[in-house]
Amino acid sequence: MTREDSPNPVSDDDQQYGPETLEEPMGSLYEVTRLRNVRSNQANTPQPIPADDSKLDDFISRGAISEEKAEELYNIFLKTLNHYLWVGLEQVHPSWTSVRKSSELLAATILTVTALHIPTSSDIFDVCYNEFLSLVSSSMFSRYHSVDDVRGLCISAFWLSEHSWKLTGHAIRIATELGIHQSFVHALEGDKEHFLRARLWYMLYVCDRHFSIAYGRPPTVAESVQLREYELFLASPFSCVLDIRILSQVNLMQILTRVYERFSERPLPTIEGACATNGKATKVNEPAGVKRPPKISAAMLAESDFDTLRSFNVEVDHWRMRWYPRQPPSPFIGQFTNKGVILYSYFAKLQINSLAIRGVSINSDKLSTERKEFANMAISAASSILTLVQEEEDLKRALVGTPLYVHTMIAFASVFLMKVAAKWGSIMGLNIDYANALRLLNNMIVVLKEAVASEKHMLKHIGQGLEKMLQRMRTARVRQDNRREGARETTNVDARLESCDWSLGSSYVVDAAGSNGLHIRDSEQDLFSPPGLGGRGTTQSWNSESFPETRQESTIALADFGDDITGMNDTLVYQAFGNGSASDVYNMLSSQFLY
Repeated sequence: MTREDSPNPVSDDDQQYGPETLEEPMGSLYEVTRLRNVRSNQANTPQPIPADDSKLDDFISRGAISEEKAEELYNIFLKTLNHYLWVGLEQVHPSWTSVRKSSELLAATILTVTALHIPTSSDIFDVCYNEFLSLVSSSMFSRYHSVDDVRGLCISAFWLSEHSWKLTGHAIRIATELGIHQSFVHALEGDKEHFLRARLWYMLYVCDRHFSIAYGRPPTVAESVQLREYELFLASPFSCVLDIRILSQVNLMQILTRVYERFSERPLPTIEGACATNGKATKVNEPAGVKRPPKISAAMLAESDFDTLRSFNVEVDHWRMRWYPRQPPSPFIGQFTNKGVILYSYFAKLQINSLAIRGVSINSDKLSTERKEFANMAISAASSILTLVQEEEDLKRALVGTPLYVHTMIAFASVFLMKVAAKWGSIMGLNIDYANALRLLNNMIVVLKEAVASEKHMLKHIGQGLEKMLQRMRTARVRQDNRREGARETTNVDARLESCDWSLGSSYVVDAAGSNGLHIRDSEQDLFSPPGLGGRGTTQSWNSESFPETRQESTIALADFGDDITGMNDTLVYQAFGNGSASDVYNMLSSQFLY
């Protein structure tokens, strides 16, 4: 442990007449011990910035990547990704050299995420990614941090799926050490540097919500006056369209945060109930043959929760009406600005309304009218997400460059639609058209697979994963139809045989079944046969539609998708998304599909 020099003595006048200061507890401990390792604001120690005429010493100057290629990637970032993520890098740094001098971590981030989006830059991505990971690892124990280090970590979290959650947390910790969360008041006083820092805190808030709420994790950044009074920030003379886009996201994430806080925790047992079970499940002796009602999941919303759910839907509608007119088209990304508002409103509607069938068992009684209403709203939102992405050219073109949250929610919408079409629709009577769902999913997979990106990009993994799941869905559908047809054939045979007059001298043989029914062949007839059955060798065709169908859909569907009685088979999702770069999508889907 290293001690720092003692502070300069304070004059008597300052002690007597100066303002009284009160340090936080760790600050007092540092004041007494002067030990650097207990200092609460180590990150405030400024990192020396190279002089204008000094030679840069970073992984680029050391030859990991050529200067020309690095600047080419930077220019691509500046014209594309910089605008999809509301970074506003051009307002912070006038040149690539300025970025490199300010933060090697930010420079590595820009090159890494840009190479990720270029099909021919796989080798460059590997080099830059390794340099990026090395710099992040070093930053964990470094005494020197800068605002641009935080900016780099934030940008990387939005696109690098394997480490997004860890990068977000690291960025937030450094930002609080640097006091970025306290820049809001200074920004309102006209300090441009603090304005840019406050904007960065808004970005961190959105990043935190993207990778917490959607994954069922508790968020890290607490609500504060800066988040509540964002209109004051927009009133600043430094604010621009970029800030409107950021704050529209902040406002939406505030709504989803309240949804999470309201419905994330499951009801706890009473003290008496907890003591009675003693940590073990109790068995109830029941008479033989008595069927117990299905067990209600603790995660299932009560009917009384639907008023709250409805109010959240209204909030999302108001959010869309409030922010859509405030976002004009961009010269860089077209109508993604305002069409994105529509897309994000569908994301929110899907997350909110899908809660209505969380914890509902397929073997339970039929859904209430109100629960079915919300389930159908979730289906509509999922269908609208896929339709909008497929039909709006600016959204389709922007798909590769958008942050991970967009890709993850598209995967969520696709899997949700797939599961509802395969299981819930026919059993619970929801508004789902199997043929239309299949068409949307097929088209979505084509769009994802045709996206121009490197093989390591998340869209490639999502497209491949959905293709596996859709093939499984088709196979299950064929098997389900075959079993249903078999059940019909069995019913038809029984009905036909029961209707026959089994008089002496007449015997009947079941012939090969046709696709639309069964054929009963009169194999033998003599004088004692009942009249009107025709002569020897005559075939009668029976239409299976004329007989009542036994209801076996629930059993068939469960057999096709596993033994679980919930709407999501976790094994199936893991097979599609559980490996490699797509594992973060699996984490999100497994947290969303608790039903």
